[in-house]
Amino acid sequence: MTKPKAPRGTNTSDRVYRKMRARYRAKCEAVQAPCWICGQPISYRADSPDPWELDHYHPRSRRPDLAIEPANARPSHSSCNRSRGNADVRPTLGQPSEDW
Repeated sequence: MTKPKAPRGTNTSDRVYRKMRARYRAKCEAVQAPCWICGQPISYRADSPDPWELDHYHPRSRRPDLAIEPANARPSHSSCNRSRGNADVRPTLGQPSEDW
């Protein structure tokens, strides 16, 4: 019995995935998009100690069909993405309306 093929673009070494990642990174870098998890600025230099990394709102492990969907992509720090794993992101309260 043969193993079924994974949907196109779900493997990070797949050409389709790499092209989507490169396009998304260029868009993020152009506007200096912050990390969607912690809200802090991201260094887009490859030699940075905590560089940009593509994160998926719906993790690839749970939704491989959304792996190459740009609407599922989010900018993140490498460390934030790895600490999140495939868990859901907990919503934050945002900015308080007044000083407490």
